[in-house]
Amino acid sequence: MPQSTPEDIHLLLQVAQDYYDHGLTQLQISRKLGSSRSTVSRALQTARDIGLVEITIHRDWLNYNQLEQQLKAHFKLKQVRILPTGHADILDELGKLAAASVDAHIRDGMILGMSYGRSLAATIQHIRPQPKQNINVVQLIGALGSHNPLIEGLDLSRNLANKYGGSYRYLYAPLLVEDSRTRDLLTSENLVQDVLEIGKQADVALLGIGALASNVSSLIWTGYLNQKELTKLQQQGAAGHMCAQFYDDDGRVMDIPFNTRTISIGLDALKQIDTVIVVAGTKEKSRAILGALRGGYIDVLITDEAAAQGIMERLSTSE
Repeated sequence: MPQSTPEDIHLLLQVAQDYYDHGLTQLQISRKLGSSRSTVSRALQTARDIGLVEITIHRDWLNYNQLEQQLKAHFKLKQVRILPTGHADILDELGKLAAASVDAHIRDGMILGMSYGRSLAATIQHIRPQPKQNINVVQLIGALGSHNPLIEGLDLSRNLANKYGGSYRYLYAPLLVEDSRTRDLLTSENLVQDVLEIGKQADVALLGIGALASNVSSLIWTGYLNQKELTKLQQQGAAGHMCAQFYDDDGRVMDIPFNTRTISIGLDALKQIDTVIVVAGTKEKSRAILGALRGGYIDVLITDEAAAQGIMERLSTSE
């Protein structure tokens, strides 16, 4: 092989970075350079031959792939992605995996429903600005009233829509009201009712999952539930919550006053959405995730190894 010049190395490095780091296709790179696709293919091979690029297959990932396939098959899911252990910032890494899944499901003219929370904020953060898509992002639940507006459904809906140059609809209502009568009055208002109806027609929904452990329960942070109320819910058999509704270990919506006071499309409507992408990790949430899986509320699961192992352990002891 002829000795490469500095100019050759610079070109090979540019092609390798565009392909491996920036995710461009060989066709996109060829157009960028004004060359043929076969030239780009040869450049990539040369970069590997001279050691400029090294590809390592991590065999340990096969174990995670097997776990993904087990969960996918058992619950008839469309996709499962599991983050291996060893990451310092699990939330951020889950966001990267979820961002790729969301982007893969984006289609022109679609409706995308949104919940709230830190996992969704991390997901949107990792979605790169895309060519304009005619999508409509809509809130599926009322406003939290959180001290951190960056995890609120309002801000998240707008931020996600802006990533794709789409539109968004706010749900101008609180997450929780005083009683069921107030909830019924609010949801009968045209401004609220229209958004909820649009949310029910979503093609894709993006949500997190709430657990009842005090160190992971987002509802405690916003002051909706104190520890005494949380303990009572646990005693009643609550496993977790999605779409502002609590469900039990089998995923059944619980017959409790709290569920009649929340404003959202509800879990029954969520099941009618074609693709529900859920982002949730840590072993503390394994019970809540399992309940949601049993309830049939999830189509795509983005989680971590600890949660996935916790789910499998619970399955082995209950079946």
